[in-house]
Amino acid sequence: MIGPVIPEGGVAVLLARTGTARPDQLDQPALLDDAERGRRGELLRDPDRDRFTVGAVLLRTAVAAETGLPAGQVVVRRDCPGCARPHGRPVLPGTGLHASVSHSGEVVAVALTRLGPVGVDVEAHVPLDHAALHPLLLGPGELAGDLGEFYRTWTRKEAVLKATGDGLRVPMAELSVGPPGRPPRLLAYPGRPDLVVALADLAIDDGYWAALAVLGGPPTVVRLVQVGEPGR
Repeated sequence: MIGPVIPEGGVAVLLARTGTARPDQLDQPALLDDAERGRRGELLRDPDRDRFTVGAVLLRTAVAAETGLPAGQVVVRRDCPGCARPHGRPVLPGTGLHASVSHSGEVVAVALTRLGPVGVDVEAHVPLDHAALHPLLLGPGELAGDLGEFYRTWTRKEAVLKATGDGLRVPMAELSVGPPGRPPRLLAYPGRPDLVVALADLAIDDGYWAALAVLGGPPTVVRLVQVGEPGR
């Protein structure tokens, strides 16, 4: 169990690892609704099912702690604006809360706030030919000299796209979030020149990169909360 976690005027980012998740976060997906159980059943690999289940359970548990609702009564809508499948940004009707979920490797991240639409992205550091992906990620004048800079830029842009709800409908190369060696800030977003986004890099664990985005202005506090370890 966890208690209320959102700091005043800020954002909570709850972090769990599937390798140390409690049994109720993995083996008893009773808190999942029918749509979530359907999505879970479509996943062929145990690690994918574990990540999805931990994210869904952690989100409901956190919302329950903030609202006083029983976790089983927390409604989560994931309507996709582009199709009929329930894989869009999580929406929490009637709570005044905004949420985002991301997972990669063994890490699951859930961002929760009252400030406005939020996006969180976490990526496990996996060796790859990042130069071959530069045309998909980088716009004119943007650089990623090494794999670390590539992941830093990737997570910043992914967080922004999750906060806006646009996802991959907006090409990453068409938005700019500043050089990876400097504090992040949104410099350009296609079709929305007045968009205001607060961006923050997150230091969550060795071997992972992560970023947070909130629409409408800067959060005063970002609180990282580790949950799911044995005994907690």
